[in-house]
Amino acid sequence: MSAAQTAPARSRAAKTPGLAAKTPGLAEGGLEDDRPRNTAEAEVVKAAVRRYTRGEAIDMSDLAVELGVGRATLYRRVGNRDRLLGLVLADRTEYSFRRAQRDIRETGVPGIVALLNRFMTDVLDAEPLKIFVQREPLLFIRLATSMGPIETRSARLLGEVMATEQAAGRFTPWLPIPVLAEAIVRLGDAFMYAHLLGGPRRDLRTSLDVTSLLLDPAAAREAAARAG
Repeated sequence: MSAAQTAPARSRAAKTPGLAAKTPGLAEGGLEDDRPRNTAEAEVVKAAVRRYTRGEAIDMSDLAVELGVGRATLYRRVGNRDRLLGLVLADRTEYSFRRAQRDIRETGVPGIVALLNRFMTDVLDAEPLKIFVQREPLLFIRLATSMGPIETRSARLLGEVMATEQAAGRFTPWLPIPVLAEAIVRLGDAFMYAHLLGGPRRDLRTSLDVTSLLLDPAAAREAAARAG
């Protein structure tokens, strides 16, 4: 799951009584975070985010000029363009996730599902992302569906919400939270970006139904039994 919006990412806790943004850490063995490694790289990412949110192409030569460094220095700071774009999209992913989180009032499994619904809808509606996908569709698919900065950030954010709900006694995971979070993120990707992979557009409601099953298999079985 990735996102693109125009304001800086925010890390403060949610103000609503629903799903809080401030959470305990994931259990040992969880996903590694993937953020800028140092201040120099963070400066490059910040400049690239500004260009991205304006709908501009991220050209490494232009970015080097803006930052007042040579191309060789720029590449030493960020590794390569793919990594930089992955960090930019991860930053926008977190912004969209936090914004969606502030609007969710439900808790427990219903709250997690509502959060994912709002988040995925916002991602697909984001204008900077539409521009980027139109400009570089194959690159976007590679970045969004590989286990790089975008997927790692998405899974960590979702895992933090699950950990909060578990700590509050509102959610009981049947798998380790990092495993469950990664599975749900990859499921969301498959539905969100199916049309970019040559398939038809998929209904996000189906993805959310499957997510509900992953989050609470027992409740899903009971509902199916009642319906049958």
